[in-house]
Amino acid sequence: MHPELVPVPVPNRIAQMIGRSIPLPVMESEFAAGDAIREIRRLRPLASIEDRQDYEAALGDLAHANKLLAKHHPAFVVRGAA
Repeated sequence: MHPELVPVPVPNRIAQMIGRSIPLPVMESEFAAGDAIREIRRLRPLASIEDRQDYEAALGDLAHANKLLAKHHPAFVVRGAA
């Protein structure tokens, strides 16, 4: 985001209208990608074998979500994991 841009809250009715226009699998994939990103960031640095397995599982979840998002529209892909 550009440093001079100020985020503006979206009214609830507008958010609901936008939400209704996005297919449910795409919406679920967007939430899953966000969850995977948070999990990936939480597991750094890779301290143990279990953390590494969880990290790789989260990367797989992110890849799966991004695959569905990219199929709907390439601009929907979630970045920032690595």
